[in-house]
Amino acid sequence: MTTISLKTAFRSLKKNRSFALINIAGLGVGIAAAILLFLVIRYEETYDNYHANNDRIYRVVTEKKNATTGAIDEYHRGVPNPMVDALRNDFPAFEKVGFIASLGQAQIYVPGSNGLADEKRFKENEGLFFAESGVFEIFDYQWVAGNATGLTAPNTGVLSETLAKKYFGSAQAAIGRTIEFWSFRNKVLIQGVFKDLPGNTDIPVQLGVSLATLRKIMDPTWFTAADNWNWVNERMQCFVLLPRNHSINTEAAQLPAFMKKYAPVAKPGQASSQLRFQPLHDIHFNASYGSFREDGLSRREVWSLGLIGVFLLLVACINFINLSTAQSVLRAKEIGVRKVLGSDRGSLISQFLQETGVITFFALLLGMLLAVACLPILNNLLNKTFSVGLLLHPAVLLFLVALTLVITLLAGLYPAFIVSGFKPAAIFRNKLSSKIGGGISLRRSLVVFQFVIAQLLVIGTIVVVKQMQFFRNQSMGLVKEGIALIDLPSDSSLRVKYPLLKQQMQALPGVKEASLCWDSPVAYWSAEEELYFNNDAEKLPFRITIQFGDTSFYSTFGLQLAAGRLPFQSDSVREVVVNETAVKQLGLAAADAAIGKTLSFDGKTRYPIVGVVRDYNSRSLHMAVKPIAITTNLGYYSTLAVRVNTASFGPTMEKVERLFRNIYPTYLYDLTFLDDKINGMYKSEATTAQLFKVFAVLAIFISCLGLYGLVAFMAVQKTKEIGIRKVLGASVQSIVLLFSKEFTVLIVVAFLIAGPVAYYFMNEWLADFHYHTTMGAGIFLLAIVFSMLIAWIAVGYKAIRAALVNPVKSLKTE
Repeated sequence: MTTISLKTAFRSLKKNRSFALINIAGLGVGIAAAILLFLVIRYEETYDNYHANNDRIYRVVTEKKNATTGAIDEYHRGVPNPMVDALRNDFPAFEKVGFIASLGQAQIYVPGSNGLADEKRFKENEGLFFAESGVFEIFDYQWVAGNATGLTAPNTGVLSETLAKKYFGSAQAAIGRTIEFWSFRNKVLIQGVFKDLPGNTDIPVQLGVSLATLRKIMDPTWFTAADNWNWVNERMQCFVLLPRNHSINTEAAQLPAFMKKYAPVAKPGQASSQLRFQPLHDIHFNASYGSFREDGLSRREVWSLGLIGVFLLLVACINFINLSTAQSVLRAKEIGVRKVLGSDRGSLISQFLQETGVITFFALLLGMLLAVACLPILNNLLNKTFSVGLLLHPAVLLFLVALTLVITLLAGLYPAFIVSGFKPAAIFRNKLSSKIGGGISLRRSLVVFQFVIAQLLVIGTIVVVKQMQFFRNQSMGLVKEGIALIDLPSDSSLRVKYPLLKQQMQALPGVKEASLCWDSPVAYWSAEEELYFNNDAEKLPFRITIQFGDTSFYSTFGLQLAAGRLPFQSDSVREVVVNETAVKQLGLAAADAAIGKTLSFDGKTRYPIVGVVRDYNSRSLHMAVKPIAITTNLGYYSTLAVRVNTASFGPTMEKVERLFRNIYPTYLYDLTFLDDKINGMYKSEATTAQLFKVFAVLAIFISCLGLYGLVAFMAVQKTKEIGIRKVLGASVQSIVLLFSKEFTVLIVVAFLIAGPVAYYFMNEWLADFHYHTTMGAGIFLLAIVFSMLIAWIAVGYKAIRAALVNPVKSLKTE
C-alpha cells in the first residue's frame, strides 16, 4: 500500500465517517467475540499437550461386557486395585508405569512451632492425590525445589508452588517440613515443590502423597485379593509411557491374557471386564470414561462455539457489504471522475480493498481492546484464568493476522468489484440502477441470513433459560431448601460425639431436624453394589446405589414412605429401605410386595427390606432415577445434615457454627448447602445459558447495524419517491411503514428458516436430559416478537429521519 493510496483511503473514510464508524463497531464486536472464542477453543483443544511425550502416554481403562448381549455397556476410567503391581510385572516394555488415586477433599494441618497455638488449618477441595513417583516422570513437572524420587517411601509427598507458599511462605521453606491429613492422621514429609500446572490438564495435581502411604493405611488385601479384580476403583487410575518406535497395539494384544491370568472367570449372568489403552489426547473429550475433572467443555460444545464465532464474523462482514454497497451510490460520481481521469478497474479495486483494510485494522484494534476488557467476565463465566498475555501468544497473533486478511477479502471484494464496475456514462446521466450486482435483492438475502443466525441464537437462549428454570422448579422428590451439610471428623475417637452433636443440634431453636449420614440423598458420587435378591444364588444384572443415613435421614430430607416402616436405629447395617425404582427392577408388582424380602450385597449376609420410599432424584435431572437402598451404618457417616427454618436462617446458622466449634474445637467448620450442591450439577448448562445470552445479544446488535445499512440504502434510492409521496399527501407514519414493511418481511422470512432449524438442534440438546422442558409455540412467538421489536427500534431513527426530509430538497435537480 503506497503512502498516496493510504492518504486517499483515510481521506475517504474521514469524509464518510459515520459509515466508517458503524463498520468499525460491527467488525470490532465480531472480532472481539472471535478472539475470545478462539482462546476458549484453543484452551480446550490443547489439554495436556504441553507434555513432551504426550503422544506416547496412555491411560489404562476398564470396560465391562453385558453378560447377555456381549456388548460393552460400562466404561470406567479406573482400574482394579490389584493391578498396581501386576501390570508393572507383566508389561516390562513400558518405560514408566504410574498409578495415581484421587484423595478427594481433605482438611490439612500445618504444624506450628508452638503446637496447636500456631497450627494452620486448611480445607482443600481438589487436586489431592496418592501418586507413585512414576507419575511425575511420565508427565512433565518443573521442580522449583526438591523432586519426587522419595515418593517410594510412606508418608512422603510433593506440593505445587501455590500450596507451598500458602502453607509455608515459599517453595524452599516447604522442603523437609510436614503436613498432616486429618482423614488418616499421618504426617507427610514434603520432598519436592513443582511449578503450578496449566489449567488445561486432566491430571490436576496440586498435592501428591506417596501411594506407599495408601498401602500403609489400607488393608494389605486391598491390593492383592483376587476378588478385588472384579471391583473397579474409579479413584485409581493408571498411566503408562510407551517406548519410542514401539506400537501400543503390541502391548494391547497382551491385555486379554493378562486379565485371564489374574481376574476370576465371570460367572453365568456376570459382566466380564476387559482393559484398554486410551491415548492421552483422547481423555479430555471422551465422556465415556471421563477424567479427574469434569469442568471442561464437550467436543460438541467447543465446535458449537467455533461455529458461533464464524457466524458472528460473517454477520459483521455482511454489515460491511450492505453499508458499502449502500454507500456506493453516494460515491458514484467520485468513481466516474476517477475512471474519466484514467483509473482502471484494478486500481479502483485495490483502492477499495485498502479502505477495507484500514477499517479492518481499526476494527481489529477495537476488537482487541474489547477482548481485553471482557477477559475477566469470560474467566468468571467459565471459571478459567485467561490472561492478557495470551493475546500475544504466537498462535493468537497468527490467528489475528489471518483474521484480518480473511475479513478484508471477505468484506471488501464484493463491494470493490461492484463499485469499480460502474459505467461513467451511466453515472453522469443518473442512470445507475439499484439492481447492479444483484442490488437490493442480494442485500435483502444477506440481511435474511443475518437474522437467521440471530434468531437461531435467540431461540437457543430461550430454550436453555427455560431448561434452567425447569431444573430450579422441578420437584426432585425431596426437600432441598434450608439444608446445611456439615463435614464431620472421621477419627474413631471423635465419632463417639456424633450422637451428642446431633442431639444438641436438634435442640437448637430454628433447627427443624438433623441427620447423621454419609452424604445427602443427592450426591455427585455414591457407592454402587452388586445385588442378590431373596435367596437367589446368582446376582442380579443391575447394581444398586447404597446410601447411608440414620432414622432421621428421611424426615430431614423429606423422603416419603410408600410402604412399610423406617428402619430401627442401629450403628451397623441391619435393615434396608429401597425406592420404588428398585421395587420395579426387582420384578415386584407393588411396593408392599417388597416388604419382608431380603437383599444381599455380597451373596452372603442378607438384610430384610422394611420400607419403600417414593422415588427421588439422587443425581442430576440428566439421568433417570436409579434403584437405591438406604441403610444405617455409623462407620460410614461423614456428614451432619441440618434442616433449618428459612425464616430465621442467618441467626440459626450462627448458633449451629458455635455449637459445632464447642464440640469439635480442633476441626475446621466446613459446610455446603444442598440447594447450592444441586445447582452445581447444572454448572455446564448455566454457563451455556450465559454464553447463549451474550452471543444472541451480539448477533442482534450486529444484525441491526445491517438493517440500518439497508434502510440507509433505501433512503438514498427512494429519496425522490419519498418527496413525491409527501407532495401527494403521504403522512410520516405511512412513509415509516414503507420502510418497516421491507425489513418486517425479511425478519419473517428469516424466522421461517431459523424456526425449524432451531427446533431440530435444540430438541437434540434437550434429549441429553432425561427430564426436560418442552418446546412450545410460545418460545418461537417470543423469539420473533423480540427480534422485530429490537429491529424496529434500531431502524426507527433512520426511517423517521428520511420521512421528515423536506420534499423540496428531495425533488430538486442537481
